[in-house]
Amino acid sequence: MRETPPPERQFDRTLALGLLIILLMSAPLVVWWTTPGSPWYLPYLLWFGIILLTAWIQGRHRDS
Repeated sequence: MRETPPPERQFDRTLALGLLIILLMSAPLVVWWTTPGSPWYLPYLLWFGIILLTAWIQGRHRDS
């Protein structure tokens, strides 16, 4: 049986995910993925990736 990670470790993962979201939605990157030549689904793909990453982090937290 695995030991549960300390609460501060889970906070680190949440903080890292929050920083990733802020980075992806910051002005320079928004300009990159909203250029006229980019596919219409790119913002949805980015959000899908964020949701998958969140689910993966939460799943790892439950397993440990």
